[in-house]
Amino acid sequence: MQESIVKAFPQADVSLAVVWLDVLPLDEEETARKTAGILADDPRIRHFHDPEKLVGKAAAKSLGWKGYAYDIYLFYPKGTTWSGGLPAPSQYVHQLSVHGDDEHFQFGDDLTRSLREMMTRTTTGSPSS
Repeated sequence: MQESIVKAFPQADVSLAVVWLDVLPLDEEETARKTAGILADDPRIRHFHDPEKLVGKAAAKSLGWKGYAYDIYLFYPKGTTWSGGLPAPSQYVHQLSVHGDDEHFQFGDDLTRSLREMMTRTTTGSPSS
């Protein structure tokens, strides 16, 4: 996210919400706080700690998945209204091989490329895929 979105689009009129879920045994608020410090100090980024995985569950539900989602990047067009739950994203990519959604599964250089492409579409208003 740091390279593909924050640094690559420094002037983009976007809001970035980073939600830290407690997934691994050492995940907790303090770990989230320390890890959040790695990201650029950018006023567009807001960090949230979600120990109950509420956002992860809502993201999974919006995609028709069971359980909860993490290591996922959701994109919404400007002006999207969030009422009554998390809306389905216009674009997304994830790093989870467990949901059977291979079409959107990316890692490494492919993830970096996908994030840049999605940001370009989001910031220019071009159609999503």
